[in-house]
Amino acid sequence: MSMIDISLIVPVYKVPEKFLRKCIDSLIAQTYKNIEIILVDDGSPDNCGKICDEYQKKDGRIVVVHQSNKGLSGARNTGFNHANGKWITFVDGDDWIEKNTCETYIKYAKSDFDIIISSVIKDYGKKIYYYNYDDKYVDNKVYENEEVKYLQSEVLDFNGNIAFAYGKLIRRDFLKKYEIKHDELLKQGAEGIEFNVRLFEKANKVLFIKKYLYHYMYNDQSISTTHDIENHKYVLKCFEKIKDFILNSKNKDELLEKFYNRMLYVIITTAISGYFNPNNKEKYSVKKCGYKKYLENQLVKESLEKGSSNKLGMQRRIILKMIKLKLFIGIDFFAKIRKLQKKLKTNK
Repeated sequence: MSMIDISLIVPVYKVPEKFLRKCIDSLIAQTYKNIEIILVDDGSPDNCGKICDEYQKKDGRIVVVHQSNKGLSGARNTGFNHANGKWITFVDGDDWIEKNTCETYIKYAKSDFDIIISSVIKDYGKKIYYYNYDDKYVDNKVYENEEVKYLQSEVLDFNGNIAFAYGKLIRRDFLKKYEIKHDELLKQGAEGIEFNVRLFEKANKVLFIKKYLYHYMYNDQSISTTHDIENHKYVLKCFEKIKDFILNSKNKDELLEKFYNRMLYVIITTAISGYFNPNNKEKYSVKKCGYKKYLENQLVKESLEKGSSNKLGMQRRIILKMIKLKLFIGIDFFAKIRKLQKKLKTNK
């Protein structure tokens, strides 16, 4: 059996059928054929597992793993454990990739690269937005040794756009050598950020290519855009672990500054897309009480004190000011405005 070049790892859990089929179809359609597609059915209670099995019968390159629910991190790790490719890339089950993605990656892949980063598109269905990388990275630039620390710091920048597990080709033996896996205790939250901070800590040679290959599909019913108290806790747990890691890093000072700034985005998002999300049908008094308790978290208080709002947009600055002044009725209003803005984006 010839060596497989790329393993595409897809965690699958409660993915709407139209998204899941579009995802798998985009993998099967890859112009580069020496790949394997690992679909990890993470105990999904719907028809996701059956859909995966259906595709496996159609394409011999597809491997389906069924397991009891372990969360996104656990599913990614299971996929990695089953991977045979020289390189691996993660694709979320509700996203999709351009048909020349693997062909493009292989064109640039060299054995001394640890990671190849490509560009990501945010897809609202009828409207797509191209993340702007021009102010951050140089196309076809190889980041080596200390330059990789810059990329590590950009993981913590909200506008860095490289904090995802997806949108990267990673050498499998590099991940194995340093035992870099997703932390399964963090489950669904900011686990991608935590994973990437560790990933770039060990990388020596990274290539950035400004090729828009990955489509992130906006789903207003996903866990990151809905109110879930347990998920808010997971996110804070992720950032607490990130902080602990940073305190032992050689790049500590720069990382800490960006860490607190990134936490401001978390605090704002938790208010707008979480507690005060119009989809949250709890009474206003309950939302207010819940978010007040959230603000009592030590890391949240620390971040509100040490984080800088200089790089926040005007709307986020206003919301942050309201958070600090505990003007919750204003936050509730902005949450409604934000939902309307996203709806308009989706329907354009």
